[in-house]
Amino acid sequence: MVAVATMLMTNSAHALKFIILVAREKRLRRLLDITRCEMFNRDNLKYEKIIDSYAWKGIFHHVAYQSFGTVAVLCWGFAPVANLVSGRSRRLPMEGWYPLNVTASPAYEVISMHQGLSVFIACFHNVAIDTFVTGLLTVACCQLKLLQWNLTLVHDDEEQEPPSSNVNKLLVAPRVRRQIIYNKFKKCLEHSNIIYKFTRNIQSTFGTVIFIQLFVNCIIICLIAFHISQMKIYIPSVLIGMLTYMCCMTYQIFIYCWHGNELHLHAMDLALANYSCNWFESTNEFKRALQIMMIRTQRPLRLSAGNIMVLNLNTFMGIIRTSYSIFTVLQSSTNN
Repeated sequence: MVAVATMLMTNSAHALKFIILVAREKRLRRLLDITRCEMFNRDNLKYEKIIDSYAWKGIFHHVAYQSFGTVAVLCWGFAPVANLVSGRSRRLPMEGWYPLNVTASPAYEVISMHQGLSVFIACFHNVAIDTFVTGLLTVACCQLKLLQWNLTLVHDDEEQEPPSSNVNKLLVAPRVRRQIIYNKFKKCLEHSNIIYKFTRNIQSTFGTVIFIQLFVNCIIICLIAFHISQMKIYIPSVLIGMLTYMCCMTYQIFIYCWHGNELHLHAMDLALANYSCNWFESTNEFKRALQIMMIRTQRPLRLSAGNIMVLNLNTFMGIIRTSYSIFTVLQSSTNN
């Protein structure tokens, strides 16, 4: 029951995420449309290095997450081969019940290939969904960083158009400069509104499914640890597969909590960026607009799982401690 329950819970959470993607296709299209809008792409050349750094962060998390899953799948797929080479009895990659003799040919070969192929496809698809969600959070963090720089440099490098009259040049130029600064700040306000809307859409679309995923992974981690502790014969391929599977489930929790923590930190940095511009030299109109931005940033962005728990590194450690507590309870009850 324990050996089968982990894969059942993983596939159930995976199926739920797929259903959410299909059912909320219009919301996803709106999110993708926002990422392609002019406001999100107008600074791509100006801040190319910053955008590249965030892109590489997303790639790193995808590769690390995919590596754990791939190693686990390959170890499970290698288990039947290792049994044949060592002369042990035939054993399927994953335990299960079938209404036939699974140790006889060709049923053994067909079922083994089916299990290996299905788990391989499910692994890659599950990783793709998770990194798609965290990729949207990476886009939000990147846009908050660009907005922070634009707010800090709102008084620098203004392109001023020459006045039409040389007589009034000294009088017109300062007014034109102040107007240019105010227009740039209005774009920052508009950019901020789009980022907040983008983040709220991510929360409303994936908040519930993230909570279910974290809850399921908490149970899976303790069940895997319990299953390993109850193993009588340690087959290297099976043991490595179970350990990397547990690392994969742990990393799945980590990427959600890490990106939620990064989103909060970037929002806090945005609140500090409001004080970095030369607001004391600006007009009253600019100062009133800056006050609106300051009030807005007093409530920093937070991503929550089902409006129950805030996604940050403290939540990650709490989930791991809870999973270990459940494992110790199971272990002690078995020993007794």
